[in-house]
Amino acid sequence: MARIFITGSSDGIGQAAAKVLADKGHQVTLHARNSDRAASAQKAVPNAEGCLIGTLDSIAETKKLAEDANKSGTFDTVIHNAGIGYGATADRRITDDKISAVFAVNTLAPYILTCLMNKPKSRLLFMSSDSHYGGDGSLRDVTQTHSYGDTKLHDVMLANAFARRWTDIQVISMHPGWIRTKMGGSAAPGSLDKPGSAIADWAAGQGPLAKLKSGSFCTTSGADSTNPGAGVESKQEELLKICKEVSGVWVPGEG
Repeated sequence: MARIFITGSSDGIGQAAAKVLADKGHQVTLHARNSDRAASAQKAVPNAEGCLIGTLDSIAETKKLAEDANKSGTFDTVIHNAGIGYGATADRRITDDKISAVFAVNTLAPYILTCLMNKPKSRLLFMSSDSHYGGDGSLRDVTQTHSYGDTKLHDVMLANAFARRWTDIQVISMHPGWIRTKMGGSAAPGSLDKPGSAIADWAAGQGPLAKLKSGSFCTTSGADSTNPGAGVESKQEELLKICKEVSGVWVPGEG
């Protein structure tokens, strides 16, 4: 059985995958941004091992979340699923750290957690979106962006950057589909079943997605092409540098 950590698993796709995994006997740690949502998540996924709390729009709380995650040991799989800024969740706030909330949650938090948590033993997923195709890869004023598409492009770039560094595990990014969730809205054509099952299989090292080349971008059906900007290594490195400067956190071994 695998040990798995899923951010943003108090509802939506993250919770759907967590429930499938926990019901199959895997050791799943949930994540929620506050205690009320944590209680709701644990009620929805009663077989989960527990739920860590931390709001990802705060650099300090994200660092604390990484610390709390490490107290339980090393996970086999880490899924950076939490995200904001699309549809009903559109958010144009500037956080107390003087960066946009969308950048903080969608880009910076996955970077911080990846750098500060113990490296997963087998698999790492950065949840992206087909919105990344319209993202701006120039990185101009990147910490102030309110664009969901920009940050989802960043997630693919981060996945590619870590895939180049961590060649002993599988690192991928994914578009889970347009799904009927709080973020996707009621008009979305897809249900939670397909992405929940596909992500759960992958997290446990099963199914076709678990066989993808590290650095792949995929849908629930398999590998797909990306915005060409996602593969520009100099821009990947520039994004890592920006994240380091903003957060004070660096890639392990590169401080």
